[in-house]
Amino acid sequence: MSEQKLDINELKKGGMVPLREKDMFSIWVKTECCNLNSTQLRRLTDITDKYARGFLLFTSRQIPIIPFVNVANIFDVKRELAEADMGMDHNGPIVRNLNICYSDKICDDAAVNCIPLGEKLEKFFGSQLAHKIKIGVVGCSKDCVMSRVLNDLSLVGIDDGKEKSYEAYVGGRLGLNPFVGVKIADHMTEDACVNLVQNYFDLLTAEGIKGERAADVIKRFGIDEFKAKLTHNLIRNATLPAVHYSTKQERQHPDTMILKIRAVCGEVTTEQIRKLADIAEKYGNSIIHFAVRGGPEIPDTSKKAIPAIRKELAAVNLHLLEDNVENMQSCFGDYCSEGLFNPQGLLKRIEKRINELKIKDLKITVSAAGCPSSCGIAHLSDIGFHGVMIPVVDIALCTGCGTCVTACKRKTIQVKDKKAVIEMKNCAFCGACRSACPQKAIGEKRRGIAVLLGGRGEPGTQLGTTIAQFVSEDEAFEIADNLIQLLSKTRLDTNQLIAKMGFAEVKKTLLMKEK
Repeated sequence: MSEQKLDINELKKGGMVPLREKDMFSIWVKTECCNLNSTQLRRLTDITDKYARGFLLFTSRQIPIIPFVNVANIFDVKRELAEADMGMDHNGPIVRNLNICYSDKICDDAAVNCIPLGEKLEKFFGSQLAHKIKIGVVGCSKDCVMSRVLNDLSLVGIDDGKEKSYEAYVGGRLGLNPFVGVKIADHMTEDACVNLVQNYFDLLTAEGIKGERAADVIKRFGIDEFKAKLTHNLIRNATLPAVHYSTKQERQHPDTMILKIRAVCGEVTTEQIRKLADIAEKYGNSIIHFAVRGGPEIPDTSKKAIPAIRKELAAVNLHLLEDNVENMQSCFGDYCSEGLFNPQGLLKRIEKRINELKIKDLKITVSAAGCPSSCGIAHLSDIGFHGVMIPVVDIALCTGCGTCVTACKRKTIQVKDKKAVIEMKNCAFCGACRSACPQKAIGEKRRGIAVLLGGRGEPGTQLGTTIAQFVSEDEAFEIADNLIQLLSKTRLDTNQLIAKMGFAEVKKTLLMKEK
């Protein structure tokens, strides 16, 4: 089977996404409230060993992805996943896998049990509209899935002491035009939440424009009109039947915890995943949860078993997340068709450096993405990195076809006198125009890494600010090392450091080269 004979857009909708390497695809596996059971996980490893290269990615979409499946085998993989009661996530203009955290039966911080609402909203999964839609449901304002930025529609559980309810945030997204979701409603019941989501779908069906995300719709209508449309008649009875999650959990014993495991870059081998399945069965409730930062989690794990678990993990080169250094998450990197640099290599160097320094109580989040689309959540960490490149048009080859104009999400390209002209002032340096050009008329003038500082999830969701562009991997590593050393010296976290020194001074210090 040749890739050229297939409809790539339809494959993407079905969770089969082409990689840079010829005839290679990634398979996006759907999760149920971001969980799989141990039986499913073992079957997933068998399929990965049979058809791919022996490892999976635990991604920021809270799903596992199997990279490097040959185009000749993608439908065999889909069939074998279905036989193991696992479906496919989606890509493209369609509703993606729902981002959901734990219920209040498992997480002590949860203000509400968000699982029943997730079950009601599951019916929207796979709906095709003018553009992709991401939905997040979380049990408290800590928002561990960072839904205010990662999702178009975010429903956050609140307990004010009088009632348990939800707040609604709309417009969140990363990528080339990142946006923090805007709060448009509060004190909402589960039915009101379902109705708000339905109102949004009705709005897109009636007035949606191809390519628009929720943030774009807000910009088009204005926040007041947009809010009025989505909050109209929320008190009506919701009519969607719930999809019951088989992997939802309840705490079996009082002396248990959520076991968090380090998996740098979200890369986990099949040997390691089999060990996780064994541990989940032996010490937990046979469930593995996929966290946003890529570290696998095993809920309802016996606290008394931690020493034994630590030994079992070490046997397959895995370790517990027992310090304040969060798991370092990345995307596919340079084997993605859009990747501009290898984030895995950089993050592994930073991880090694932290381990060498043996700093106690270091509080830091680090993430990286191969391009400005930021699937590796570079914007939401204390220090983040993503690839960038400056495009240049070869006038002799350009035919003025306009394909690059359509591909540019920043709308910075125009065709003038039958030639493409790029307005560099607003360019995101993502390289999408180069990838899209059928004439190979757009080349690369310069490539490097952008460095972002000060991003975070909750509390106080904030996007990182770019402090350097087009640096080399060695330079990016040096900037990260400067931050690590500064945090160690001051005993502060990054937000406290910025508040004390000021952003400009922190930036100056981080960019200072050793003499």
